[in-house]
Amino acid sequence: MTKKTLMCCTLFWLTSMSVFAQMTFTLGGITYGDVAERDSKGFTTITLPAGTNPKGLITAVQIDGQTVSASEVTPNPTTTTINYDELKVFTYNNKAYGFRFVEDVWFCGVFFSDCHINQGSGHDGTSQEDMATIMNNILNMGKDGKKKVNFTTAGATHFVPKTSIVFCLGDIDQDKGDDGSSGKHNNFLSCTADLAKEAGIPFIFIAGNHDLSPDYWTGDNPDKGATSSGSGADDKTISAITDNNTHWNNAGVFDENISYFIDNNHSSDFQSKPFTFKFKDVRFYCAQTYWFQKLYKKPGWFTNATYYAPDGVISALNTFVESHADEASVWMQHYPWLAGSDCNRWWLDQNDKGLYITTSDESLYGSHTSGIAYNDANSANTLKKDPLSAIMMKAAGKVDGKVQHFSGHYHRFYDATYTNTVASENKVHDYTVAANGNTEQTNNAFVVLFKRGEGVKEVIQTQF
Repeated sequence: MTKKTLMCCTLFWLTSMSVFAQMTFTLGGITYGDVAERDSKGFTTITLPAGTNPKGLITAVQIDGQTVSASEVTPNPTTTTINYDELKVFTYNNKAYGFRFVEDVWFCGVFFSDCHINQGSGHDGTSQEDMATIMNNILNMGKDGKKKVNFTTAGATHFVPKTSIVFCLGDIDQDKGDDGSSGKHNNFLSCTADLAKEAGIPFIFIAGNHDLSPDYWTGDNPDKGATSSGSGADDKTISAITDNNTHWNNAGVFDENISYFIDNNHSSDFQSKPFTFKFKDVRFYCAQTYWFQKLYKKPGWFTNATYYAPDGVISALNTFVESHADEASVWMQHYPWLAGSDCNRWWLDQNDKGLYITTSDESLYGSHTSGIAYNDANSANTLKKDPLSAIMMKAAGKVDGKVQHFSGHYHRFYDATYTNTVASENKVHDYTVAANGNTEQTNNAFVVLFKRGEGVKEVIQTQF
């Protein structure tokens, strides 16, 4: 009998003879039902908490809930050596039962962006109904035992991806709210955040340029920057984000709760409050539109807003990263690093004619310079990209020497590496996710494989 024939016979025996009975175990200190999952072929995967020593873990054996003598099982489950990622077959009364013991080191995150809920086809908008369907599909990924995507990373090829955490990378609904002016985001929240809360799966979203006041919109639009109504809408956007974050902090799902990067010298002024948290031994750094979002003093009835450079926020970020440099990191913001023909002016908050607002104070990052012309954006954007990439490189979790970063805004899938123009060893691999309503690229999310303590291991684009 050939090895292939023997394997086929074993699989047939395993799947056919264990149909009418089920073997379970008593595990020392662990509830079997919490860690064991049986698939449609009769195999059972037992996923043990990271760091668990499988030696001596099995203390008793049951068949259909009735305890049997472990010595009558071959091999004896209480004395045999259990190795992670090894298929183990036990037999009892001429019936075979297959088990795989795995360590809980893998988890999945799903990234989507640019929902533009109810904003229409001009913005690749998504209806509430369609977004709810997408979100439910994300939250239920893998619960049927089927693989949504197939990972090729060593040690994770058997892994059935289930969603551990979800991210939305900005431009969540119509401009500044449900009706384009109110600043409320109930339509978006009802078909994303509320569903995640019901499922108990953490959901994190950030703001994009449609959610916070851009310097200018298109052309010579005189409605530039933050107006009185725009400032109020900005407050509501950040409030929606921080309220959602508070929910998940209170739910106790993170290793370390969400905290914010702010400039303490501008505590009374508007700040976008980028943030960080630790989840399953991986550090996540979350900007809003981008890390260099300007602070501003709110406008009055007869005065415009006064804008300030983000240097204090960037300084706080740098200090934090230096003190957490040993933690594997993952980064995100709404703006891509390289995707899109106008990418560089986005980093300057220029509109399509090169208009933007200068800051009232000087900045290390060019925010106060009024002479950056539209055609100079390709060089001037490095005033922001180079120092940020240098900060990011201080943290662990790089893949092939590259920081792992996720973005949106471009509405299409794109991934590329930014190389620091001053220090070429500083590299950022940016994955830009397509908009949900993009009809050219219907694959509208990234499924990302993470490893505890190591960060990103594999990124696959797919459709929900």
